[in-house]
Amino acid sequence: YSSYQPGARRNRAVTDTFEPGSTMKPFVVAAAIDAGVVRPTDRFDCENGKMKIGGWTIHDHHPHKVLSVPEIIEVSSDICSAKTGAVLGADRLYDYLKSFGFARPTDVDLPGEVGGRLSAPSQWKPINLANISFGQGVTATTMQMASAFGTLANGGTRMLPYVVSKITDLDGDVLHYRVPEAEGKVLKPEIARAMSGMLELVIGPNGTAETASIAGVRVAGKTGTAQKVVDGRYSKSNWVSSFVGYLPAEDPRLVIAVNIDEPREHHYGGVVAAPVFKRIAEASLDYLHVHRPPVLEEEKKAEGKKSKDRPFDEPL
Repeated sequence: YSSYQPGARRNRAVTDTFEPGSTMKPFVVAAAIDAGVVRPTDRFDCENGKMKIGGWTIHDHHPHKVLSVPEIIEVSSDICSAKTGAVLGADRLYDYLKSFGFARPTDVDLPGEVGGRLSAPSQWKPINLANISFGQGVTATTMQMASAFGTLANGGTRMLPYVVSKITDLDGDVLHYRVPEAEGKVLKPEIARAMSGMLELVIGPNGTAETASIAGVRVAGKTGTAQKVVDGRYSKSNWVSSFVGYLPAEDPRLVIAVNIDEPREHHYGGVVAAPVFKRIAEASLDYLHVHRPPVLEEEKKAEGKKSKDRPFDEPL
Protein backbone atom coordinates (compact mmCIF):
# COMPACT_ATOMS: atom_id res chain seq x y z
CA TYR A 1 0.00 0.00 0.00
CA SER A 2 2.82 2.39 0.77
CA SER A 3 3.85 2.39 -2.90
CA TYR A 4 0.65 4.15 -3.95
CA GLN A 5 -1.08 7.42 -3.18
CA PRO A 6 -4.34 7.24 -1.19
CA GLY A 7 -6.22 8.45 -4.26
CA ALA A 8 -5.44 5.20 -6.06
CA ARG A 9 -7.38 3.30 -3.39
CA ARG A 10 -10.49 5.44 -3.35
CA ASN A 11 -13.86 3.91 -4.14
CA ARG A 12 -14.71 5.79 -7.32
CA ALA A 13 -18.37 4.75 -7.14
CA VAL A 14 -18.89 7.13 -4.21
CA THR A 15 -15.96 9.58 -4.38
CA ASP A 16 -15.88 10.60 -8.06
CA THR A 17 -18.54 12.72 -9.72
CA PHE A 18 -19.27 13.16 -13.41
CA GLU A 19 -21.93 14.71 -15.60
CA PRO A 20 -24.47 11.93 -16.25
CA GLY A 21 -25.39 12.92 -19.79
CA SER A 22 -28.35 11.03 -21.19
CA THR A 23 -28.75 8.73 -18.18
CA MET A 24 -30.45 11.76 -16.57
CA LYS A 25 -33.26 11.88 -19.15
CA PRO A 26 -35.51 9.16 -17.64
CA PHE A 27 -35.83 11.15 -14.43
CA VAL A 28 -36.80 14.33 -16.26
CA VAL A 29 -39.46 12.49 -18.25
CA ALA A 30 -40.69 10.60 -15.17
CA ALA A 31 -40.95 13.82 -13.19
CA ALA A 32 -42.92 15.58 -15.94
CA ILE A 33 -45.39 12.70 -16.21
CA ASP A 34 -45.72 12.38 -12.42
CA ALA A 35 -46.35 16.12 -12.10
CA GLY A 36 -49.14 15.85 -14.67
CA VAL A 37 -47.65 18.31 -17.17
CA VAL A 38 -46.73 15.67 -19.77
CA ARG A 39 -48.56 12.50 -20.84
CA PRO A 40 -46.85 9.45 -22.36
CA THR A 41 -48.97 9.98 -25.47
CA ASP A 42 -47.74 13.56 -25.98
CA ARG A 43 -45.55 14.37 -28.96
CA PHE A 44 -42.74 16.93 -29.16
CA ASP A 45 -41.28 18.72 -32.16
CA CYS A 46 -37.54 18.02 -32.18
CA GLU A 47 -37.00 20.73 -34.80
CA ASN A 48 -35.07 18.51 -37.16
CA GLY A 49 -32.03 18.31 -34.92
CA LYS A 50 -31.29 21.97 -34.12
CA MET A 51 -32.86 24.33 -31.57
CA LYS A 52 -31.79 27.77 -30.38
CA ILE A 53 -32.09 28.89 -26.76
CA GLY A 54 -30.90 32.47 -26.38
CA GLY A 55 -27.48 32.63 -27.96
CA TRP A 56 -26.95 28.87 -27.71
CA THR A 57 -27.80 26.07 -30.11
CA ILE A 58 -28.71 22.55 -28.98
CA HIS A 59 -28.08 19.75 -31.46
CA ASP A 60 -29.36 16.20 -31.65
CA HIS A 61 -26.86 13.72 -32.99
CA HIS A 62 -29.45 12.61 -35.55
CA PRO A 63 -32.20 14.99 -36.70
CA HIS A 64 -35.73 14.10 -35.62
CA LYS A 65 -38.96 15.85 -36.45
CA VAL A 66 -41.73 14.78 -34.07
CA LEU A 67 -41.20 12.21 -31.30
CA SER A 68 -43.52 10.69 -28.75
CA VAL A 69 -42.44 10.69 -25.12
CA PRO A 70 -41.26 7.04 -25.23
CA GLU A 71 -39.32 7.78 -28.41
CA ILE A 72 -37.50 10.62 -26.64
CA ILE A 73 -36.02 7.99 -24.33
CA GLU A 74 -35.58 5.38 -27.06
CA VAL A 75 -33.52 7.58 -29.42
CA SER A 76 -32.19 9.90 -26.68
CA SER A 77 -33.13 13.31 -28.06
CA ASP A 78 -31.47 16.24 -26.29
CA ILE A 79 -33.85 18.75 -27.86
CA CYS A 80 -37.03 16.99 -26.80
CA SER A 81 -35.58 16.30 -23.34
CA ALA A 82 -34.91 20.02 -23.02
CA LYS A 83 -38.48 20.76 -24.06
CA THR A 84 -39.77 18.28 -21.49
CA GLY A 85 -37.73 20.01 -18.78
CA ALA A 86 -39.04 23.40 -19.89
CA VAL A 87 -42.64 22.22 -19.53
CA LEU A 88 -41.87 20.85 -16.05
CA GLY A 89 -40.07 24.02 -14.96
CA ALA A 90 -36.92 24.63 -12.96
CA ASP A 91 -38.39 24.45 -9.45
CA ARG A 92 -40.24 21.19 -9.97
CA LEU A 93 -37.32 19.59 -11.80
CA TYR A 94 -34.98 20.53 -8.96
CA ASP A 95 -37.35 19.08 -6.35
CA TYR A 96 -37.76 15.81 -8.23
CA LEU A 97 -34.03 15.37 -8.80
CA LYS A 98 -33.44 15.90 -5.08
CA SER A 99 -36.13 13.31 -4.34
CA PHE A 100 -34.37 10.84 -6.62
CA GLY A 101 -31.23 11.36 -4.50
CA PHE A 102 -29.15 13.75 -6.58
CA ALA A 103 -27.13 16.63 -5.10
CA ARG A 104 -26.87 14.92 -1.71
CA PRO A 105 -25.00 11.90 -0.36
CA THR A 106 -26.92 8.65 -0.35
CA ASP A 107 -25.46 7.96 3.14
CA VAL A 108 -24.37 4.50 2.04
CA ASP A 109 -22.01 2.88 4.54
CA LEU A 110 -18.87 3.54 2.49
CA PRO A 111 -16.23 6.16 3.36
CA GLY A 112 -15.54 9.27 1.34
CA GLU A 113 -18.95 9.70 -0.30
CA VAL A 114 -19.69 13.04 -1.95
CA GLY A 115 -23.04 14.50 -2.92
CA GLY A 116 -22.53 15.85 -6.44
CA ARG A 117 -23.51 19.30 -7.66
CA LEU A 118 -26.84 20.82 -8.65
CA SER A 119 -27.21 24.59 -8.34
CA ALA A 120 -30.38 26.17 -6.96
CA PRO A 121 -33.08 26.74 -9.59
CA SER A 122 -33.04 30.47 -8.86
CA GLN A 123 -29.66 30.51 -10.61
CA TRP A 124 -30.85 28.69 -13.72
CA LYS A 125 -31.23 30.51 -16.99
CA PRO A 126 -33.24 28.85 -19.79
CA ILE A 127 -30.07 27.28 -21.19
CA ASN A 128 -29.22 25.83 -17.75
CA LEU A 129 -32.66 24.24 -17.48
CA ALA A 130 -32.18 22.77 -20.95
CA ASN A 131 -28.69 21.45 -20.20
CA ILE A 132 -29.70 19.86 -16.90
CA SER A 133 -32.63 18.18 -18.67
CA PHE A 134 -30.18 16.17 -20.77
CA GLY A 135 -27.55 15.67 -18.10
CA GLN A 136 -25.12 18.58 -18.44
CA GLY A 137 -24.41 21.15 -15.74
CA VAL A 138 -25.16 18.64 -12.98
CA THR A 139 -22.83 16.06 -11.46
CA ALA A 140 -23.50 12.74 -9.75
CA THR A 141 -21.73 9.65 -8.48
CA THR A 142 -22.18 6.13 -9.79
CA MET A 143 -23.83 5.23 -6.48
CA GLN A 144 -26.38 8.02 -6.94
CA MET A 145 -27.17 6.85 -10.48
CA ALA A 146 -27.64 3.25 -9.35
CA SER A 147 -29.82 4.36 -6.46
CA ALA A 148 -31.97 6.58 -8.70
CA PHE A 149 -32.54 3.81 -11.24
CA GLY A 150 -33.32 1.54 -8.30
CA THR A 151 -36.19 3.90 -7.48
CA LEU A 152 -37.66 3.28 -10.95
CA ALA A 153 -37.09 -0.47 -10.57
CA ASN A 154 -38.75 -0.45 -7.15
CA GLY A 155 -42.05 1.00 -8.33
CA GLY A 156 -41.20 4.61 -7.55
CA THR A 157 -40.13 4.10 -3.92
CA ARG A 158 -36.61 5.21 -3.07
CA MET A 159 -34.70 2.79 -0.84
CA LEU A 160 -31.73 3.75 1.31
CA PRO A 161 -28.65 1.90 0.01
CA TYR A 162 -26.33 -0.02 2.28
CA VAL A 163 -23.61 -2.68 2.03
CA VAL A 164 -23.33 -4.33 5.45
CA SER A 165 -26.49 -5.87 6.89
CA LYS A 166 -25.04 -7.36 10.08
CA ILE A 167 -21.91 -7.21 12.25
CA THR A 168 -21.35 -9.69 15.07
CA ASP A 169 -18.62 -9.98 17.68
CA LEU A 170 -16.58 -13.11 18.43
CA ASP A 171 -19.32 -14.38 20.74
CA GLY A 172 -21.95 -14.08 18.02
CA ASP A 173 -23.68 -11.07 19.58
CA VAL A 174 -25.09 -8.69 16.98
CA LEU A 175 -23.39 -5.29 17.09
CA HIS A 176 -25.05 -3.83 14.00
CA TYR A 177 -28.11 -4.88 12.06
CA ARG A 178 -29.80 -3.25 9.11
CA VAL A 179 -32.77 -4.16 6.93
CA PRO A 180 -34.10 -2.55 3.73
CA GLU A 181 -35.58 0.83 4.52
CA ALA A 182 -37.65 3.12 2.31
CA GLU A 183 -36.85 6.83 2.33
CA GLY A 184 -40.08 7.75 0.59
CA LYS A 185 -42.20 7.50 -2.55
CA VAL A 186 -40.93 9.59 -5.48
CA LEU A 187 -43.27 8.42 -8.25
CA LYS A 188 -46.64 6.76 -8.53
CA PRO A 189 -46.17 3.01 -9.17
CA GLU A 190 -47.93 3.14 -12.53
CA ILE A 191 -45.56 5.87 -13.72
CA ALA A 192 -42.52 3.86 -12.63
CA ARG A 193 -43.91 0.90 -14.61
CA ALA A 194 -44.43 3.13 -17.65
CA MET A 195 -40.83 4.32 -17.41
CA SER A 196 -39.64 0.71 -17.31
CA GLY A 197 -41.45 0.13 -20.58
CA MET A 198 -39.75 3.15 -22.14
CA LEU A 199 -36.36 2.03 -20.88
CA GLU A 200 -36.89 -1.39 -22.45
CA LEU A 201 -37.13 0.38 -25.82
CA VAL A 202 -33.53 1.56 -25.35
CA ILE A 203 -32.37 -2.05 -25.59
CA GLY A 204 -34.52 -2.69 -28.68
CA PRO A 205 -33.48 -2.50 -32.34
CA ASN A 206 -34.18 1.24 -32.60
CA GLY A 207 -32.61 2.13 -29.25
CA THR A 208 -29.08 3.13 -28.33
CA ALA A 209 -28.10 -0.02 -26.37
CA GLU A 210 -29.00 -3.16 -28.26
CA THR A 211 -25.71 -4.62 -27.02
CA ALA A 212 -27.17 -4.72 -23.50
CA SER A 213 -29.86 -7.20 -24.58
CA ILE A 214 -29.88 -10.64 -22.95
CA ALA A 215 -31.70 -13.53 -24.58
CA GLY A 216 -34.89 -14.38 -22.74
CA VAL A 217 -34.54 -11.58 -20.18
CA ARG A 218 -36.24 -8.18 -20.32
CA VAL A 219 -33.73 -5.39 -19.67
CA ALA A 220 -34.55 -1.74 -18.90
CA GLY A 221 -31.80 0.86 -19.01
CA LYS A 222 -30.33 4.00 -20.48
CA THR A 223 -27.07 4.96 -22.15
CA GLY A 224 -25.09 8.10 -21.44
CA THR A 225 -22.22 9.72 -23.30
CA ALA A 226 -20.98 12.87 -21.57
CA GLN A 227 -18.15 15.21 -22.43
CA LYS A 228 -15.76 15.88 -19.57
CA VAL A 229 -14.97 19.41 -18.52
CA VAL A 230 -11.28 20.22 -18.98
CA ASP A 231 -9.96 23.66 -17.99
CA GLY A 232 -13.48 25.06 -17.84
CA ARG A 233 -14.53 23.83 -21.30
CA TYR A 234 -16.21 20.74 -22.61
CA SER A 235 -13.56 18.49 -24.10
CA LYS A 236 -13.96 17.05 -27.59
CA SER A 237 -11.74 14.08 -26.78
CA ASN A 238 -12.39 13.11 -23.13
CA TRP A 239 -15.65 11.37 -22.28
CA VAL A 240 -17.50 9.40 -19.63
CA SER A 241 -19.53 6.57 -21.18
CA SER A 242 -22.32 5.01 -19.16
CA PHE A 243 -25.05 2.44 -19.09
CA VAL A 244 -27.36 2.05 -16.10
CA GLY A 245 -30.14 -0.50 -16.06
CA TYR A 246 -32.08 -3.15 -14.20
CA LEU A 247 -33.39 -6.63 -14.88
CA PRO A 248 -35.55 -8.59 -15.23
CA ALA A 249 -37.54 -5.48 -16.06
CA GLU A 250 -40.88 -6.99 -15.01
CA ASP A 251 -39.55 -8.14 -11.61
CA PRO A 252 -36.14 -6.53 -11.00
CA ARG A 253 -33.47 -8.39 -9.08
CA LEU A 254 -30.47 -6.27 -10.06
CA VAL A 255 -29.57 -2.67 -10.75
CA ILE A 256 -26.20 -2.28 -12.45
CA ALA A 257 -24.42 0.99 -13.21
CA VAL A 258 -21.37 0.97 -15.49
CA ASN A 259 -19.21 4.03 -16.11
CA ILE A 260 -16.13 4.03 -18.32
CA ASP A 261 -13.89 7.03 -17.65
CA GLU A 262 -12.14 8.29 -20.79
CA PRO A 263 -12.67 5.23 -23.01
CA ARG A 264 -10.38 4.70 -25.97
CA GLU A 265 -11.32 4.20 -29.63
CA HIS A 266 -15.10 4.52 -29.06
CA HIS A 267 -16.95 6.71 -26.60
CA TYR A 268 -20.68 6.03 -27.01
CA GLY A 269 -22.30 4.42 -23.98
CA GLY A 270 -24.03 1.85 -26.17
CA VAL A 271 -20.69 0.69 -27.56
CA VAL A 272 -18.46 0.94 -24.50
CA ALA A 273 -20.56 0.50 -21.34
CA ALA A 274 -23.59 -1.54 -22.43
CA PRO A 275 -21.59 -4.70 -23.32
CA VAL A 276 -19.92 -4.56 -19.89
CA PHE A 277 -23.37 -4.29 -18.29
CA LYS A 278 -24.45 -7.37 -20.23
CA ARG A 279 -21.48 -9.47 -19.10
CA ILE A 280 -21.96 -8.48 -15.45
CA ALA A 281 -25.72 -9.07 -15.67
CA GLU A 282 -25.41 -12.53 -17.22
CA ALA A 283 -22.93 -13.69 -14.59
CA SER A 284 -25.03 -12.18 -11.80
CA LEU A 285 -28.25 -13.79 -12.99
CA ASP A 286 -26.50 -17.15 -13.02
CA TYR A 287 -25.18 -16.51 -9.52
CA LEU A 288 -28.70 -15.66 -8.32
CA HIS A 289 -30.08 -18.78 -10.10
CA VAL A 290 -32.41 -16.69 -12.26
CA HIS A 291 -33.42 -18.89 -15.18
CA ARG A 292 -32.26 -17.83 -18.64
CA PRO A 293 -33.13 -19.82 -21.75
CA PRO A 294 -30.10 -21.28 -23.53
CA VAL A 295 -28.67 -19.25 -26.40
CA LEU A 296 -28.60 -21.11 -29.70
CA GLU A 297 -25.48 -21.06 -31.86
CA GLU A 298 -27.29 -19.01 -34.52
CA GLU A 299 -28.18 -16.39 -31.93
CA LYS A 300 -24.56 -16.20 -30.78
CA LYS A 301 -23.44 -15.50 -34.35
CA ALA A 302 -26.14 -12.86 -34.79
CA GLU A 303 -25.15 -11.27 -31.48
CA GLY A 304 -21.51 -11.03 -32.53
CA LYS A 305 -22.41 -9.47 -35.88
CA LYS A 306 -24.79 -7.00 -34.22
CA SER A 307 -22.20 -5.73 -31.75
CA LYS A 308 -19.55 -5.51 -34.44
CA ASP A 309 -21.42 -3.96 -37.37
CA ARG A 310 -24.26 -1.86 -35.98
CA PRO A 311 -23.59 1.90 -36.09
CA PHE A 312 -24.27 3.11 -32.56
CA ASP A 313 -25.25 6.76 -32.53
CA GLU A 314 -26.43 8.62 -29.51
CA PRO A 315 -26.72 12.30 -28.71
CA LEU A 316 -24.76 13.64 -25.78
